[in-house]
Amino acid sequence: MSLLDDFIESSEAVHGTSTVQYGADTFTSTNGFDGQDNVRLETGYVSTGFGQVEEPIFGIDYVQFQMPAKLVDMAVSNNILIVALDTYRLLRIDLDNPLEVEEIEIVRKPSDGKVKQIFFDPTGRHLIITTDHGENYYLYEKWRRTKPLPKFKGVIITSIAWNKQATLTDPSTREILIGTKNGLIYETCLEPADEYFKREEKYFKQVYSIHESTMPITGLYFEQFPVNNRKYFVMATTITRIYQFIGFVGPNTTNGTHSPSLGNGDVVEERGEKAMFEKLFSKYDVNPGYQELPGELPHSELHFFSRFHELQQQGIAESFAWLTGPGIYHGALVYGSQNVGDSVVDDVQLLQYPATPSDDDSGKLVTEIPISVALTEFHFVLLYKDRVRAICQLNDQIVYEEMIPIGQGETVISMTVDDIKKTFWVYTTLAMYELTINNEERDVWKLYLEKKRYNSALRYCKDPAQKDKVFTAQAKDYFSQRRFKMSAEIFADSTVPFEEVTLMFVEKGEVDALRVYLSSKLSRLRKNDQTQKTMLATWLVEIYLSKLNELEDLASSAHCSPIPNEATSLIPNTEAYFLEQLDEVRDEFRTFLETYSGNLHRPTTYKLIASQGRNDEFLFFASLIGDYDKVINHWIIEKNWTKALAVLSKEADPDVFYKFSPVLMENDPYETVNVWMRQSNLNPRQLIPALLRYDHKKLMEKSTQNQAIRYLSHVVTSLNNTDPAIHNFLLTLYATQKASDETALLTFLKNEGREMHYNLDYALRLCTQNGRTQSCVHIYSQMGLYEEAVNLALKNHDVELARINADKPEDDEVLRKKLWLTIAKHVVQENKDIKSALEFLKQSNLLKIEDILPFFPDFVLIDDFKEEICDALEKYNDTIDDIKIEMDEATKSGDSIRLDIRELRSRFSLVNAADQCYCCRYPLYSRVFYIFPCQHGFHGDCLLDKMYKVLPARHMKRVRVIQDSIAKETNNNSPRNSRSPIGTTTRFMNTAKNVIFPSDAVHEESKIDPDLTMGKIEQLREELDDIVASECVLCGDIMIKSIDQPFIGDEEIDVASSWAI
Repeated sequence: MSLLDDFIESSEAVHGTSTVQYGADTFTSTNGFDGQDNVRLETGYVSTGFGQVEEPIFGIDYVQFQMPAKLVDMAVSNNILIVALDTYRLLRIDLDNPLEVEEIEIVRKPSDGKVKQIFFDPTGRHLIITTDHGENYYLYEKWRRTKPLPKFKGVIITSIAWNKQATLTDPSTREILIGTKNGLIYETCLEPADEYFKREEKYFKQVYSIHESTMPITGLYFEQFPVNNRKYFVMATTITRIYQFIGFVGPNTTNGTHSPSLGNGDVVEERGEKAMFEKLFSKYDVNPGYQELPGELPHSELHFFSRFHELQQQGIAESFAWLTGPGIYHGALVYGSQNVGDSVVDDVQLLQYPATPSDDDSGKLVTEIPISVALTEFHFVLLYKDRVRAICQLNDQIVYEEMIPIGQGETVISMTVDDIKKTFWVYTTLAMYELTINNEERDVWKLYLEKKRYNSALRYCKDPAQKDKVFTAQAKDYFSQRRFKMSAEIFADSTVPFEEVTLMFVEKGEVDALRVYLSSKLSRLRKNDQTQKTMLATWLVEIYLSKLNELEDLASSAHCSPIPNEATSLIPNTEAYFLEQLDEVRDEFRTFLETYSGNLHRPTTYKLIASQGRNDEFLFFASLIGDYDKVINHWIIEKNWTKALAVLSKEADPDVFYKFSPVLMENDPYETVNVWMRQSNLNPRQLIPALLRYDHKKLMEKSTQNQAIRYLSHVVTSLNNTDPAIHNFLLTLYATQKASDETALLTFLKNEGREMHYNLDYALRLCTQNGRTQSCVHIYSQMGLYEEAVNLALKNHDVELARINADKPEDDEVLRKKLWLTIAKHVVQENKDIKSALEFLKQSNLLKIEDILPFFPDFVLIDDFKEEICDALEKYNDTIDDIKIEMDEATKSGDSIRLDIRELRSRFSLVNAADQCYCCRYPLYSRVFYIFPCQHGFHGDCLLDKMYKVLPARHMKRVRVIQDSIAKETNNNSPRNSRSPIGTTTRFMNTAKNVIFPSDAVHEESKIDPDLTMGKIEQLREELDDIVASECVLCGDIMIKSIDQPFIGDEEIDVASSWAI
């Protein structure tokens, strides 16, 4: 669609539909070709779309705009369109807002001549107008009038090389090159100024001349090298020659201008007379390099193509096209390390102009030279006097041709391109057309495929179906060239049936290529294709194994080459060569196993590898899938205990350890224990069978230590194992050793401490059977059988051991003394040495000389221990004196206590008449009461009720017995037939009073029964007081002990619940 779609889309009302007939072909508005033709000339291929209509790649749209005068020249840059009219006016149109057209007058003198050409920079801001008299004008962006360029006076500009380094933030053009009609190249820099009379051109300096004044510079372009910002390439063309200039630019020292455009935006103000490109062109003054293509043309053009065309980041030109007499001279541009005299042009070709039917209806074909040419990524667009034609660069075929509807008096002028927006425009003296390009690369992949440029074809494929066609063609092409491995890799990307491809390689005997194909196909299968993956992987295993065997056979049968060893691997059919191939295939096979081990059927793979006798690969695969059973079993069969243990150490499954440990412990116990000790997840109980097969006596080990004891000690001490079976087994190993030293056994028993994890009875029996006396003594001691421990120690004449065990019952002094007496008896009777007995006596603080005297013979001289006997008698005398003193002190204490008791009975307290009972809140004097030292007072019955709730059961029972006894005595001594008017309540209260405080009743009843003695009543009263009134119920221990009782008792729950809201 045209960028001027805001205008009326159709132009048929003005120009109608163009129809021009050439021979048998009719070119109409349907893109220049008959719509019924099945051949698409824009691609050169027969349609395979079964009637599917695709939008044409090229089209030409008429711009609905009425020219106010004849059009002289036109330029488009950055979506800004400039039209120069023969009335010395300019039309400026912003294509983003095409309805607003600015009309600008060229301020000139009548003698300035006619407008010849306009030049518009890529940013769309700077415009230079040149006339046929050499007058030049400048227009900047939003200006409404042009300014003359005095320094350009007399110069007819034919081409300009704009500077890509110019940015929108810098109003200047930066350094630009200008080509003239007389073959000169100038350098200048334009910087717009707001003042009308201020000059925009800071300098205008000639930098080169082609020495042919009759040859105008028709094309001019420069490019900065990517890797060096001071190195530039300049291309200039005339009608018949093309020049290349490569070199380094110098610093710009012209008056008041910018420094060289180095891409970093730095500006340096310096004064001098050196232009930026002067240094570069100076290298070509004597011997300029050019190429000439003879021909007589009135004009010529030079165009460049860049894939990236953003305004702020314009890409480097990749290709060029030069319009010449013989044809379009085109090629690629390659920037590298070129220097002065070199060329950046590569892959140069000359496209001859296609022949077209003549205008005289004779049917002859004539070659017509186009007026203008434009360059796209894949096409050349040629403009003729009455048509537009597009030629594909890839096959030089005409893919588009359309007639331009020209009116009477109208002439096609030229074609212009917006390098930023990549729009193409054709203009005549009266009209403008936009050449639209839609999906230019649509069928490029087919053309590249035809040229067998497969990578380029793939780059332009749009869907998987297109890519499949490319892959298929490429694979078959490589197969026909016998490049089987490359063919196999590409076949894997195609949809060619699997069986067809495999049969192709099998029939050719290309097993290596088949292996490549299967590997590539396997890598492209989805995760869900498990069955296919397994089948392919299994087939590949078989192929790899066969290849390995084949290479081994070839290596063994090859003769050794006389060439030095370092070079033999480079010579085919030598042993070194085959061995190198063998290593490569083996590494590849192992990489394959690592990648696809999860897709292989393990039993089948084992059988395949084992059937080929590939032990190394067998072990590698088993290790890879974690099947350490097979690996360890293999090394055990080979009796390679070291490798077996190395594999076992990598295993994490305890069952594998339990399975192989017996045989490994039997043959290499030291390293086996090392492996065990590195595994903390083993159950030592499960390793007992392996330990039982270990015989320390038969093996010459790296360590003299018993390896079973070493491991079990590690388990017990480091791993804190508490299994009784392990402790009993370790105890057995210690006890049954040939060595008579019991240090290790005793250390083990002592380390067990009080929480013994071995069986004491078993340990005692075992130590007894093996004559481990010290250990037996220790075990007796642990069992609390101190007498047996001491007797056994004495039986073995180990007095020191007996003495140690005699001190162990620390809480039983009687037993300790008994044990010491046993030891003393043994010492006296065995040694029969009084001095040694006395020395032994000093070691104990429990025995005295009189304790051991009975052990001496009846007749013995006391001279040796007379002194000790005297000391003992003196100590007894001192002890008797101490006892007398203690008795006297006790008598005095008793007297003092009796005195305190008498005084306690006469103790009193003052009670006010207003004092109340702390239980019932009635006056104390209303009834018999108790008063405590804390000044709390209670009625006797109230206190009794309180005490009933807190007294222990045995005390309550005693209180009832006392009450019954007092009541019985009172009833027995009261008149039986006495009558009294006192009520029942009064009698009950009096009875309670007599029970609690029977002293008053005693006085009354004494008149009746004088036999009731005062002592008995007083005794009962004192006992009752001791129980009931022993402490205050409010501030005594009773109250403290009731802190955990609830405030509301069980009997008060109903009352409390009635208050609930």
